[in-house]
Amino acid sequence: MRLLGTVALVAAAAAVVIVLNVVLLGHASSGSDPVGKLGPRANLPAAPHGTIRPQHGRVEGDGRDD
Repeated sequence: MRLLGTVALVAAAAAVVIVLNVVLLGHASSGSDPVGKLGPRANLPAAPHGTIRPQHGRVEGDGRDD
């Protein structure tokens, strides 16, 4: 009988967790949610010339620091 009560308690707790997740997901996915409408706000400078590796051709100093 004690095992049955424990199983019922665990099942009830799981049901509550599932219902809360569904309610919270429904609330978080509203149309006014700004997610997906974000844009960059930082104006970053270009990287220094020495940090950009060439797309083709020989790489200067390749392998010396490996």
